[in-house]
Amino acid sequence: MRQILVNGRRIGYEVRPETLDEAALTLVMIHGSGGHKADWGAQLEGLSNGHAVVALDLPGHGDSDPPGEQNVAAYAEWVTGFVEALGLSRVMLVGCSLGSATALWLALHPRPWLRAVGLVGAGARLKVHPAFLDGFLKDSQAAIGMLVEYALFQGSTDSLRQTIRSQFLGCPVELLHGDFTACNEFDVMERVGSVELPTWIVVGAEDRLTPPKYSAFLHDRIPGSRLDMIPGAGHLVMIEKPDAFNSLLRGFLATLPGPSHAP
Repeated sequence: MRQILVNGRRIGYEVRPETLDEAALTLVMIHGSGGHKADWGAQLEGLSNGHAVVALDLPGHGDSDPPGEQNVAAYAEWVTGFVEALGLSRVMLVGCSLGSATALWLALHPRPWLRAVGLVGAGARLKVHPAFLDGFLKDSQAAIGMLVEYALFQGSTDSLRQTIRSQFLGCPVELLHGDFTACNEFDVMERVGSVELPTWIVVGAEDRLTPPKYSAFLHDRIPGSRLDMIPGAGHLVMIEKPDAFNSLLRGFLATLPGPSHAP
């Protein structure tokens, strides 16, 4: 576990390989609501033989100092501070769910270091059902049980279901509510067509939280974007189908202009 100081707070992260080439393209992975950097374990290990990969904990999550935030713009500022604290000059942001909203926000407010974005389980608008927002505060166990069912493909193993359930149960209820509030208030439907960065969009074919039609909307409006759908996967596609996910991401990276591989 590593930490770096960003705006006076410790932000946890993992990196592969252990030493970063600050001039090479680095993949910076952003987890979703109630998540943490370990959600990208298969990418840290599976992609690092050809790319620099960094997974961070958003504030309040994992090994990062609390509190969390309640809007996407605030999380985007933390990601910006994190990337700049590491001194990275060429970055592709890859985010899932809340992380995808954060990456998309930064694509609409681009920084000099941002070269491409990956939007996983994404949408231009992420309205949250009141059963989740209200449920976290009224009956968190029931709401989390429902969340696990919606987040995973129905054919997922019991072991994976228990792992994801334990992760959500270990997250402070206030943090979950804040994350889902941030998603619920996110809406860039009228602006998403102005994204000019290379954009990879990937979704599980069985995603019930952000159905494939959300990704199709993004693909239709973001010029030159690439859309991939992975069968037999739900919302957490990078965990459910890591090999397919990693292969498709490598394919997208190969299309980027300039050197996209770590030397």
